[in-house]
This record gives sequence, structure tokens and C-alpha cells, in this order.
Amino acid sequence: MSANWDYLILTASNALQARAYEDQLRARKELGLLSQVREAFVVPDLDGKRIGSGGSTLWSLREILRRERARRGVDFTGRGAVRQALSHLRILIVHAGGDSRRLPAYGPCGKIFVPLPGAPEAPLPPALFDRLVPAFLALPAGIPGSGQVVVAAGDALIRFDAGSVEFSQPGIIALGCYAAPEEASRHGVFCMDTGGTVSLYLQKPSIETQQAAGALDARGRAPLDMAVMHMDAATAAVLLSSFGMEPAEGSLDFTPQARRQILEHGLDLYREICCALGRDATLEHYTSSARSSGSSWPGELLAQVFPALRAIPFHVQLVPACRFLHFGSTRQLIESGLALVAEDRDRPASSTLLVLDSAVSGQGRICGTRSWLEGCRITSLLELSGQNLIAGVDVDATLALPPEACLEVLRGRGRGGENVFFVRCYGVRDTFKQSLLEDGRFCGRPLLSWLAAAGVQPDEVWPGVEDPAQRSLWNARVFPAVRDASGFRHWLWMYQPESASAAELRAFRSAERYSAAEIALLTDQAAFHRRRAEIWRSLSTQRCGTH
Repeated sequence: MSANWDYLILTASNALQARAYEDQLRARKELGLLSQVREAFVVPDLDGKRIGSGGSTLWSLREILRRERARRGVDFTGRGAVRQALSHLRILIVHAGGDSRRLPAYGPCGKIFVPLPGAPEAPLPPALFDRLVPAFLALPAGIPGSGQVVVAAGDALIRFDAGSVEFSQPGIIALGCYAAPEEASRHGVFCMDTGGTVSLYLQKPSIETQQAAGALDARGRAPLDMAVMHMDAATAAVLLSSFGMEPAEGSLDFTPQARRQILEHGLDLYREICCALGRDATLEHYTSSARSSGSSWPGELLAQVFPALRAIPFHVQLVPACRFLHFGSTRQLIESGLALVAEDRDRPASSTLLVLDSAVSGQGRICGTRSWLEGCRITSLLELSGQNLIAGVDVDATLALPPEACLEVLRGRGRGGENVFFVRCYGVRDTFKQSLLEDGRFCGRPLLSWLAAAGVQPDEVWPGVEDPAQRSLWNARVFPAVRDASGFRHWLWMYQPESASAAELRAFRSAERYSAAEIALLTDQAAFHRRRAEIWRSLSTQRCGTH
């Protein structure tokens, strides 16, 4: 097995996101930043539907085997053919799908390519990918001749020493670290013996459950799942077979029944797979753990896959130190960004204003604290009151944002194909995922309260959606489209709708408005990245000119 990697795969939610990811991978390959990988590509979820981390893992393996068949003429109809085909490969799968409902500003690029603070001499604007993936690529090879598939989450920056890891056992080896039981209750937890063999896997267990299962060590710490998993070729073959991947015309595909099941219920790597693993796992534990963590799989199907999963050897390797920096929400973006700067400099940041991929020139000046400014051109005074996010905006006249206000301008196409700019004014604590029944908020207040203050009826922003449980900020048509990027200034009243004039409220009701869900599909993703790259190059030129 090569010391380098044969395949690096990013998973994506759909074909549109996949094309954007491919562009980013291509740019890095052309710059030689992925030289240790033979082939890097993106695999969108099956039929453009979210199929879960387990489903997309299997779908990625199926694509790898399809390419191996084309490259090497492998026929998968023979017994053990899948295992044999994978036994000489090193594969890294990073799950990067998702629609960023908690981080809407970076829905166009996906969380894996969220801009981050980084080295100014980097050839591209630094992103989460550039910090996270090299750490995974530094992981060691597995047992010679056993194959290697490493599966990792791509929505948080994991800081750990890859040199402390050793993959020397068969089956599945998960990476873990000690954490407080409170933190562990939101993730996966291992019950393990001193040799690292896992007896039970607990998914999002309460502190009481962790204690009762004997998961805590003598110091009261829980072994936390880091969401980095290693499996050998034999294990990968078992998973593919267990969940309905069978030979089809010499290649592999889901059976019709398996395809329907995964499209309808999804397949989570930790819920429907890890909960079945472990020396002491029982069918009762498996089904109850899967159910309590949200699985909708029928009990008879869980019972059907349990014996094969239960037989997989399961070990955990605890790394000596690990730190997570989460960038999954707007508030986390600001806090983790500041923490990252402090770590890089080995001292607290001198400023709590994060300015990334942005040019400040002429009369441009920024005043503010604990705020995130990215992809902007500033030629006038910008005043940020705190906990602000501003992205993709040209500030050519004085602009002041109230506390916790977020402002984005995105180039895209309207419903009729015309060129437009989407203006998004919202609050840093707004919850795009939560429905009206779950206290969904907009500009810092309940959604219905905002609509009432703006004099807008719910049916005007949720046409055709009657169920309050289905009405959220994600699908509310509240974001106007303008023909000129500077038109965002006409909509700043949205932070305080009581301040709007009658003319402004009439303009809102008659405007061409879009939901965040629509904007995710209509944003010009190439323009999103091009803007950042152009600013980055201009800043690099300026830096070179000063030396």
C-alpha cells in the first residue's frame, strides 16, 4: 500500500454543490497543494437527496470501485472481489455536504470551504479545507495489504497530532479524546476497556447514561468520538454488503430496495452503524440507541443488519490532546475565528475584529469589536457595534450596523435568469432551521413578530406552505434582489422594521423577494469565489510591493 493516498473524496449534498467543490479542488491541484493524492474528486449524494454520513460513505466507495473497475478491469461478481479491490488502496473520505442553515453566509461555498484566518503568503484565500484536510492526509497507513478507508467530518477544525496515531488493528478504529461529560452528551461516547476495545457506543448520551454505562474514567472524563474513523477493506466490504450494495453488470450498485430505504430514511454512520458495534452490544441496545438519536429505520431492518455489524472488531485510539474549533454557526464563526488567530500567534489577538479577504483603501476605516468582515472592499467608514458579520459588501459610503446585525450581498440570477444581487439582512442569533413552532427568529425577534412589524402577512412570504411546522426563515421569501450591488442600503431598515417608512414597507411588499433556500440554488458560486480570489491577489500584490 502506497505511503501516499490513492483517493481523496469530498461528499456534497447535490450536483450544484459538487461542481463548486470540484472547482476548489481543481484550483488546489493546479497549485500542487494535493500532490500526495493520486485522485481527488467530489461525490454528490444519491439522486441529489441527503442520505446521511453512512449513505454517502457507501456511495463514495461505490464510485471508487467504479473507477477501479474502469482503471484496472476489476469484476465484482466474484466472492471477495470488493475486499480484494480495496485491499491495496488508501482512501480519505471527508463529509462536506450540508446546506449551512446555521451559517447562511457560507452556504455558497459550503462549510468545508469557509474562509479562515491564515498565512498571508498562501496562494489561495485560506479555507477550512486547507487547515483540516492536511491533518487527515498526515495520518499513517494501516496494516499492509489490509486497505485503508478513513472517514472524517468536515464541519469543524480538529487540532490533534496525527503522528500520535497508529492504525494497527483490524476492523474499525475510531479516534477519540477525553472530554467533559457535558460536552460529550452532544456527541458520540465510547465505553472501552484499558486496551481500547469498545464494549458499547453511546450516541449523544445524557450524563446519567454515561455514568450508568461505565463510560467515565477515574477523573470523570468521557472518551469522546472525534468523528475520525479508520476501517480496513474487509470492514468496508461488510458495510457495502450489509446495506444492499450488490454486483450489477460487473460493477456495484444499491439494490432497488436498499436505494429506497436510504433515500427515505438516510443512513447515519454513527446512529445506524456505530450503535450496533462493540463487544457488549445487543439488538435491544442498538435499536433503542438508534431510535433515541433520531433513526427512522424500521426495527426489522435494523435487526437484519445487526449480526454483520456486531461482528466487526471495534477499537478506539485516544489521542493525547485534541481541540475542536467549530465553524457551524455564525456565532461560532466569530468566536472560533478569534481563537484560531490566538492559537496561531500563541497569544491573545490584539484585536477582536476579524478582517479576512478584504481590502481597505482610500478613506476606508473600520471600527468595531468581536465581528467578522470577509470578502469586502472598504473605501469609507464602517462602524460595527459588535457581534456583526458582513460579507461580500462594497462599503463606499459611511455604513453603521447595529449590534448582532449580519449583512451579505451575493451575486446570482433571479427566477427569470436575470443578473441580480441578493441582499440578506439578518441577526447573528437568527435560526434558519427552526420553524414557527420552534421559535424561529429573524433580525433578533420571533419571525411572526418581525412580519407583523413590517405589515406583511405570513402567506406573502410562505406562498403555498400552510403548515406552521414547515414555515421557517430558511424558506421565507424575505430577502430582496436588487440590480446594483449598492442597493443593499435601501434595506437596512430590516434590522428595525418599526423604523421603516410607509414607502419602504410598500417597496418590500412589492419587491422580488427570495428565500435562503432559493438563494442557495441561484447564487453565482463562481462569482463568490472569484471575488475573494481577486481581493486576495490584490492584497498579495500590495504586500509584495512593500518588501
